[in-house]
Amino acid sequence: MSWWRPLTVSLVLVGAVAVGLAGCSSEDTPAAPTDPVLLEGQQIFSSQCAGCHGRAGGGGFGSKLSDGQVVENYPDIADQIAVIADGQGGMPGFEGRLTDAQLEAVALYTREVL
Repeated sequence: MSWWRPLTVSLVLVGAVAVGLAGCSSEDTPAAPTDPVLLEGQQIFSSQCAGCHGRAGGGGFGSKLSDGQVVENYPDIADQIAVIADGQGGMPGFEGRLTDAQLEAVALYTREVL
């Protein structure tokens, strides 16, 4: 019956990790926009950016983008698009992976929805 002890410890650890991760993911994804460009931006953001910047842009590993922060940091949208395309710091660039229209859609989504 010595196998019960390691199993119990493992289950407790798994439960603790699950509770910890649930606490980190309390940020809700914003409602889907009705504008097709913003909707495309949301879809790209959700699949490519949310892992680091948070589902609602609240930050995490990546910088905070919500609550007007991205507009404050990049008043000119062209500067923001350049960062998305080329990357910056630990953020990878998306040029070649996203079209120019997709880069702009993501930038508009972060500016207008987040």
